[in-house]
Amino acid sequence: MPRFAETIAGLAGWRRALFAFTAGALSTLALPPFGFWPALFVGMPALLLLVEGAGNWRRAAVAGWWWGYGHFVTGVYWIGIALLVDPERFAWLLPFASLGLPMVFALFPALAAALARVLGGRGAALLAAMAGAWIVGEIARDHVLSGFPWNPLAAAWIEVPAAVQGAALAGAFGLGGLTVLFCGLPYLFLRPGRGRLAAGAAIVAVAAAIFAYGQTRVPEGPAARAEPSVRIRLVQGNIDQRLKHDDAARAAHFGRHMDLSRGPSADGVAPRLVIWPETALPYTLDAAPQLPHILGSLVGEDGVALIGAVRVRQDAAGLEAWNSLHALRHDGSLLGTYDKHHLVPFGEYLPMRGVLGLFGLDKLAVGAVDFSAGPGPRGIDLPGIGRVLPLICYEAIFPEAAADPDARPALLVNVTNDAWFGTSNGPPQHLAAARLRAVEQGLPLARAANTGISALVDPFGRVERSLPLGVAGVVDGDMPAATAPTLFARLGALAPATLAFVMLLLGFAGRSRSP
Repeated sequence: MPRFAETIAGLAGWRRALFAFTAGALSTLALPPFGFWPALFVGMPALLLLVEGAGNWRRAAVAGWWWGYGHFVTGVYWIGIALLVDPERFAWLLPFASLGLPMVFALFPALAAALARVLGGRGAALLAAMAGAWIVGEIARDHVLSGFPWNPLAAAWIEVPAAVQGAALAGAFGLGGLTVLFCGLPYLFLRPGRGRLAAGAAIVAVAAAIFAYGQTRVPEGPAARAEPSVRIRLVQGNIDQRLKHDDAARAAHFGRHMDLSRGPSADGVAPRLVIWPETALPYTLDAAPQLPHILGSLVGEDGVALIGAVRVRQDAAGLEAWNSLHALRHDGSLLGTYDKHHLVPFGEYLPMRGVLGLFGLDKLAVGAVDFSAGPGPRGIDLPGIGRVLPLICYEAIFPEAAADPDARPALLVNVTNDAWFGTSNGPPQHLAAARLRAVEQGLPLARAANTGISALVDPFGRVERSLPLGVAGVVDGDMPAATAPTLFARLGALAPATLAFVMLLLGFAGRSRSP
């Protein structure tokens, strides 16, 4: 092994921790909005060298934790920005959000490093085991403690259309494991060992096959259009979060969304589907008898308005509230309502309220009660348009939320309010996650965001039209057609789980032969 590789593998104490932290932070450059994926060819080999030199799974887990801490501190620093919307109540929590939560997220790279060290040994066996263990870690991060699978490694390829199509085969988590396998290649050649050329050639062949598949799958020009044609209008009101719940400004906010919705299009084609962002309606739908008719008038007789709003119900049991999306016909009749089912802990509800409330904690969202969860992913059938599956806010980061158990939709609709995070890296990362759902399912995506980034995305994850952050306006475009169901759409979580098993098995089988 070259001297500098031996030095890295043999680091100890604070030098080892600092090196791991730096390598993880460097790897953040591969993610949106930077997209500098070559950074992973440095960060991942560095982690593998530390894991090999760990000696046991405990030291490997510590190295993985420090790598993950550097990765998440720099990657999701923007979480704390939400606390500054109401600084008098929440600013004191800023260190816990920006520095404390990454400590929890770093447990998953730690899990991957420990598992890889136990099963893989060193060399090609360790690399294969790390690829499989990384998938296990990302799947775990999708579920543990309500889940937060933000910034999967697959997001590094979101601006490389041919490469990101691997998510159509094995999902974002499976593509993350393949990313570890490919970007870990320099590790193999930083150390001596039998079979490294054969192992490297096999990995390059797998990467080339995925890239070739992506090249074949993605058309050179625009994606095919839905038949019959459906013109979509995405409304981006750009309402400052600090003013969003100002009673004196409600009428102005409502008027802004109405004016944007009714404005002329550049080519004179009227929209059949108008989409407002998450909680864009500053009233409940039943606040006035005429309100549904006013909203329905935004579209023609064959159109539908999708309106993000809070839904409430008061009965003998008390007050309940839901974060909802209403589908309204031209005449104001209600076609259906989707209630967000994957709520944001501390944002939309306070976990263990009876205990944490004693310490003065509360949820960020304005209101006296916690939001209630909806029944799960359920589409809404829109006559003449097709079935749409809503994803409200961060539901778009969960692969399973984009799969309708009843029927395959024609369109994914992500409505969100990313105003909480200003002009930070959060909104472009959120858009990248939503685009991964489009690739996984082979479905077009319409995304309406309060302050941006609103976008119309084709089923290959390519942004066709968009509005940047901090701009009030609309995105008009024709709805792309869905592709045939992808392998991931047919297999779901079984696809990345199977890939993880194969990689772990290869690592375990090869460890006895690794020099």
